[in-house]
Amino acid sequence: MKSRPNTGLNGPFGPWLAIPSICNPSQELGRVVRYETSLSKRQSELIILLVGAKFKSESEFDIHVTEALRVGVSMDVIESIPRGRLLSEDTSSAVSEEDEFSLENVKNAVLPMLIKEYDNQKLQLQNSKDMVKLDRTKEREIAIISFTAELLHTNTVSDITYTKTKQVLDGKDSALVEITSIIGYNAYVAYTLNVFKIPTGR
Repeated sequence: MKSRPNTGLNGPFGPWLAIPSICNPSQELGRVVRYETSLSKRQSELIILLVGAKFKSESEFDIHVTEALRVGVSMDVIESIPRGRLLSEDTSSAVSEEDEFSLENVKNAVLPMLIKEYDNQKLQLQNSKDMVKLDRTKEREIAIISFTAELLHTNTVSDITYTKTKQVLDGKDSALVEITSIIGYNAYVAYTLNVFKIPTGR
């Protein structure tokens, strides 16, 4: 509790505390991938939302909607993320293939909404340097989302995706380690929340 004065033991920490030798390093990894990477908070939150959607972890997704909104992700982008039928929903209801999480659906739904968001911001800018900076940020987010969606959908990424993402992220392999680590940690969180049925806010 001393190490988590603002959030307490909500989320996965209650179950993890059953084995402190698992809980302590898990918390440390979570802190590092959340607060000590080269990615912006907005980029990290986009990754986490995609993980929550892929693993149908309603608690993880809902918790991070609030965080994503706080760092500037629009509700339009959030709502465009394909989540398919949630685990809590009636399995008899039909769900279209377009609603299920997949690389193709992320590219067809999320990326156009993200691009639209940036294009709308660009219309409000006067300074050409600001426009170049905004385009660069958009390019980075497109690359990060594409890399994340491909890894979540196929359990790996192609050499083309690896090389392209690395190039966009300043040629740093370390940035790809960071993205992969955020995905892996939050998949672990999602599994914990799903298995122990931890609701949002507990």
